[in-house]
Amino acid sequence: MKESNFNNTLIIIPIYNCEKHLSELFSRIKAVSEDCQILWINDGSTDNSLIIIKKHQIEDAWVNRMKFIDLGRNRGKGYALKMGFIQAQRKGFQYVITMDADLQHEPALIPNFIKTQNLFEANLVIGFRNFNFRNMPFTRVFSNSITSSIVSHVTDKKILDSQSGFRLYDLNFFDEKEIKTDRYQMETEILLKFIKKGARICHTEIPVIYRNEKSHISHFRDIVNFVKVVGKTVSYKH
Repeated sequence: MKESNFNNTLIIIPIYNCEKHLSELFSRIKAVSEDCQILWINDGSTDNSLIIIKKHQIEDAWVNRMKFIDLGRNRGKGYALKMGFIQAQRKGFQYVITMDADLQHEPALIPNFIKTQNLFEANLVIGFRNFNFRNMPFTRVFSNSITSSIVSHVTDKKILDSQSGFRLYDLNFFDEKEIKTDRYQMETEILLKFIKKGARICHTEIPVIYRNEKSHISHFRDIVNFVKVVGKTVSYKH
C-alpha cells in the first residue's frame, strides 16, 4: 500500500459563498507546504468566490498546483465532492483530503492526516472534534453525538465524529457509481460504503472552530436525511 504524501494526495475544497475566507485559506494551505495540490470546486456561489479563486490562479506562481471546477449552479456539497473525487482519480491521485472553505478546518493540521494514514495504513482518516457545549452550539453537539452513535452501532466501528468533513480518503475504495446522494448526507454514505468494503478507519483530533456565521445546514433536516441513508445500509452490520 503506497503511503499518502503531498504529491499523490489532492486537497478538495467545495466552495459556496466563502469570498471573505478564500485568500486567508489559500495562504494557510500554501504555508503548510508548496507541494500541496488543491482543487477548488465552486458550487454555484453567488458572491465573488469564483473571481477570487481565478485571481489567485492567475497571479500566484503556485498556479500549477491549484485548479478549480465551476459547477455553474448550486448542486450540493456531496455532488461537489463527488466531482472532485472523480477528477482526482482521472489525474492519477491515490488519496484526497477534503476540507471546508470557511476556515473551520485548520490547514496546519493537514500533515497530521498524512502522518496518521502512514502510521496506521489507513484507508480513511477522520478529523474528530471533542463535542462540548462550551465551544459548540447545542444543535451541533446533539446532532453530531446522535449520528456518530448510530453509525458506530450500525457498523460495529467506533466513529468519533461522523459529520466531520475534514477527512483523508483512499481513492481505491471510492466508486462513483455507488454514491447516490448529492448533499451533506453524502459524507455519511461514503463513510458507510468504505466500512462495508473493509476500509481501515482512523481518527486524528482537530479543534472546534466556530465563527457564529449562518450555517447552510438545517440540523433537523440533516438528521432526517442521515437516518434515511443509514436505514438503507442497516445490513452492513451483518
